[in-house]
Amino acid sequence: MPAPTVLSLTKVDIASSSSDLAWQAAAEGAPSGQAFLVGEQTAGRGRRGASWSSMRGGMYLSVLLRPSLLPQAYFGLSFVAALAIREELGRRLAGYDVRLKWPNDVLVGGGKISGILLEARGHAVVIGTGVNIVPVSAVANARLPAISVNDLGGDVSPSELAESYGNNLLARVESYVRSGFEPVRLEWLLHCAHIGDRVRVSTGADVIAGLFDDLDTDGALVLRDDADRRIRVTTGDVELMGKG
Repeated sequence: MPAPTVLSLTKVDIASSSSDLAWQAAAEGAPSGQAFLVGEQTAGRGRRGASWSSMRGGMYLSVLLRPSLLPQAYFGLSFVAALAIREELGRRLAGYDVRLKWPNDVLVGGGKISGILLEARGHAVVIGTGVNIVPVSAVANARLPAISVNDLGGDVSPSELAESYGNNLLARVESYVRSGFEPVRLEWLLHCAHIGDRVRVSTGADVIAGLFDDLDTDGALVLRDDADRRIRVTTGDVELMGKG
C-alpha cells in the first residue's frame, strides 16, 4: 500500500490566485499534496468563470493532487473537498448547521461561506478553496449573501484552517480512491441544504425547476419536475426556492 500523501504548505502574501501557483508547481513536477495559501489574490476565480472576492483575511488555498483515479472519477473529488471544508467549518461554528449546496458550495447562517473550484489537466488535479473568515463586501447579483466565520462568532486564522482542512482533504481523497463515490454520496446527502426542496438550475442555455430528489452515482443533480419526470443535471448554478 502506498504511503499516505503528506500536505506541504507554502504561504504566499500576494498572487494572481493560489491555483495559478499550484499549476505552476505541477508543471515543475511537484508531488501530490503540494499546497499554496495566498494572503491576497488579485485574480481569484470560481466556478463557471465567476470571480471570487479575495479580500485579505480569508483562506485562499489550492492543493495539487495526482490521484490514483481514472479521469472519469475526478468529479467525486469536488464532493470530497466540500465535505472536508464543511467538517472543518462545522467544528469552528458550534451551534450552526453547516450545509452543502450542489455541487460544492458551503452555506451557513443564511449565506455562502465557502466555494470550491476543481480543475484537471491530464493526470493532475488542483482543488482551489476559498473561505470567508473576515467579513466581506456584498457581491453584486449573488444568489446568496456572503457570510464569514467572524460574522457568526467564530475565530480561526487562514493558516490554521488551511492546515486542518488540507490534511482532512488528503485523508478523504485516500478514502475515495479506496472506497469509491458511494460513501461520499451518502455523506453529502446527509448535509445537503435542499433535500426535498424546490430548486431552479441555470445551465446556461436553459433554466430547469423541480424538487431536489437525489444525488446520482456520477454526481449529477436529480430533480423531479411538475410532471414527476426525473431530470438529471450535470452542470449549472442552483438557486434555492424553498419547500415545494
